[in-house]
Amino acid sequence: MNKIEKTLIGVFGFGVIVFLTYCITEGVTGFGLVNGFERGYFSEFGVILVVSCLGLFAVLVSYAMRNRKNKGKKTITKVDMIWFRLSFVPFMLIVLYGIYSAIFGISFLWSVSYGFYGFLTAVVCGAAILVIIPVLPLCIVWQIIYLIRRHKAKKSEKAV
Repeated sequence: MNKIEKTLIGVFGFGVIVFLTYCITEGVTGFGLVNGFERGYFSEFGVILVVSCLGLFAVLVSYAMRNRKNKGKKTITKVDMIWFRLSFVPFMLIVLYGIYSAIFGISFLWSVSYGFYGFLTAVVCGAAILVIIPVLPLCIVWQIIYLIRRHKAKKSEKAV
């Protein structure tokens, strides 16, 4: 691991520690430890946590791919391609849920929506849930890393 990656891991790790400290101080000050974790995503500290986790994920995956390349192995493997394709599954599930809700309706707040508005309501609600749980952000980060690495690998093959 080079110096920049170690520094980034330290910075992103510090972000996770800041979030955990926030949750613990919420417990000590009387709001309750559980309350700190529940409100965590909806505070400025939750943004720090999500950015830190995505950054850690990106640095570690990039390091693993570069390490594989330095050992003389393929930069992009079949397993990486499979994970890339699987990263589209949450998006497809959201769209399928939207289509289902467009046909059969979705109850949201005090009304039932059908058709285009039912589709939009289902897609927005489904995406919001998968952003709060950080499934969609992790999938997007993986797709970006994969596409950049694949582009670089193809470019180096053409150069040789």
